[in-house]
Amino acid sequence: MRFILAVCLLPIALSAQAPLFDEDLQLSRPFREENYNQFAKYAAGLEQHGALQQRFRTMIGYPAPGFYEKAHAPRIEKIGEDEIGVYHRIWIAVAPGVDTYGLYIVPKKAKLPAPLVISLHGGGGIPESALFHGGSNYHDQIRGAVQQGYVVWAPLFVMQPGADKNKGTTVPAEIRKDLDAKLRPLGTSLMGMETTKITRALDRILERPEVNASRVAMIGLSYGGYYTLYIAAVEPRIKVAIASCSFRNTPAAKDGVTEGRPVDITSPDQVALIAPRPLQIQVGVNDKLAPIDTVRETAVLAKKKYADAGKPEMLDYAEFEGGHEWKGDIAWKFLAKYL
Repeated sequence: MRFILAVCLLPIALSAQAPLFDEDLQLSRPFREENYNQFAKYAAGLEQHGALQQRFRTMIGYPAPGFYEKAHAPRIEKIGEDEIGVYHRIWIAVAPGVDTYGLYIVPKKAKLPAPLVISLHGGGGIPESALFHGGSNYHDQIRGAVQQGYVVWAPLFVMQPGADKNKGTTVPAEIRKDLDAKLRPLGTSLMGMETTKITRALDRILERPEVNASRVAMIGLSYGGYYTLYIAAVEPRIKVAIASCSFRNTPAAKDGVTEGRPVDITSPDQVALIAPRPLQIQVGVNDKLAPIDTVRETAVLAKKKYADAGKPEMLDYAEFEGGHEWKGDIAWKFLAKYL
């Protein structure tokens, strides 16, 4: 009986309370407008990013036609080891008659699976020249990454003969210009083809048991830095990127005539496609191939791209006292922070 009485009295108790809170609906109008503006700005950003992404892919012909949807399983050959790591040559078939060749190094003093660092050589170089005999201006770009505990994949790109030019090589001196001229009318380009080679081969590299597929970085010096910007711009699996001595605001080439040079879009536009992922731009203040005043002007534009993406702190513009060379000390700190 008491229970029934309590239920019957409940509506009376509620009706006795003070009036419920209410307000003029127009007071919330600014918040509704801000909500709309946020969505509109977000959509505009996606539209702009998508248009730039599509323009870039179209300009370089990415992905290149005729590539396998799934690259073949790697062929690996151990070539040596030391206290730092175990060294291999690796080939991955990515298209009929086309392999992605490179060096593949597994660190000895690291807990596996470990993060992957894709290390790219520069003009006239090869992975081996960036590793053996002191590494010249590459310094510790490859072996230093292994010492930091990263699995390193250093693929080969098409370059002029370099050290082989007086050794009777069959590689022509104008190889980049010649190949690019052949590929552009066929719907791709040299940069487009080599970018596709890396992204297709990466599918297989990330299946390796010693690699942590969720932690991938790309680093490069000179031409390798240009390739870093190109590939990171189209490959979201690249979580962190470092481009050394390869930043410029050269206008895009007209009529697709690039002579094999990476000038399809400017560096700030490539940065816009990488943002807001962590990116370090290394610049030697005495680099004769890139006047520092011009680089600084370009950096201002790049910083704005990251500010527009809402993550200005993710772009590290790092000048150093030196020339056209890799700076491992600042690079490894950056990778340790973000990879």
